[in-house]
Amino acid sequence: MSMRPVIVIGAGIIGASITYHLAVRGADVTLVDAGLPGAGATRHSFGWIGRSPGDSSPAGELRALGRSHWERLAREVRGLEVHWSGALVWGEHFAGRGPRDTHAATREPRLVEPPRHAEFRPDDGWVDPVRATESLISAAREHGASVRFGAPVTRLVTTRDGAVDGVELGQEILAASTVAVAAGVGSTALCATAGVNLPMLSSPVVMVRLRASSGLVRGIVANDQFEARQDVDGTVLIPLDYDKHTSTDELRRTGEEALRVFMASFTGADDATLVSAEIGWRPMMADEKPRVGYAEASGLYVAVAHPGITLASVIGHAAAEEILARTDRDEPAAHRSPGTA
Repeated sequence: MSMRPVIVIGAGIIGASITYHLAVRGADVTLVDAGLPGAGATRHSFGWIGRSPGDSSPAGELRALGRSHWERLAREVRGLEVHWSGALVWGEHFAGRGPRDTHAATREPRLVEPPRHAEFRPDDGWVDPVRATESLISAAREHGASVRFGAPVTRLVTTRDGAVDGVELGQEILAASTVAVAAGVGSTALCATAGVNLPMLSSPVVMVRLRASSGLVRGIVANDQFEARQDVDGTVLIPLDYDKHTSTDELRRTGEEALRVFMASFTGADDATLVSAEIGWRPMMADEKPRVGYAEASGLYVAVAHPGITLASVIGHAAAEEILARTDRDEPAAHRSPGTA
């Protein structure tokens, strides 16, 4: 391998996973980001790890592998907490092919009106996206990775023949054997500096955070009216569709409506309060498929995917394999089992 390091751009969950998987294999890797770990799209992620039962599509298979890799990471990475709480889902939007479950009142005893028929997905779980990102980066550093935060990349550096061989940080240039772009919605602009087209969708989401008494929501609850999960400190996350909000007042009203729905849905939620309602931008390719692999410009590796949390574990593993092998396989490494080296 070249003496020049691999540079990973983007300290979100996918960039952190790639950096960790490279570092644990002994690679010389540097992670750079303009902000702090998980400060971008990762912060606004719901953190749900799972897939619909019976989904045999490539995306469904990748989600299943993502779960297996999260199990592995929970064993490997000190401080990484994966909560395998299961998910209780019902309604038209979440209707799957799993068996009907009639124990909703037992699964989620604080529901005011438990559904008579729901689907319980026992293999689903969640992570706190920012804490998980920080844990992966901390573990990467323990294995020798370097980090540069507060270091915005202004452009990718290319050779005369168009190969990517470094990044520009203001007046500083860092040379690289491979540059992995995992910068979320900023990936398009970065790739363009190397003449690479990376078409992405504009996919905003509103993430509402509430503060409530601990223990109101046991796992993930999702239906046509709302989705919710509760962290161990009492924080409740409710993701909502973006409705062309144009002011902070509109966002606040959306958050207040989510609070009312939550209070009406769970007993003991009368003291719940609104913490924030913020817009996050989900990295999503125009064809809505993950884009993971070497780009047409030599030395440039791209990792953009939604849902980023579920897929970050398997993408990190696959990207490290391909970058260290300097090849793009016909069968992506992401589709192989977690134990495959």
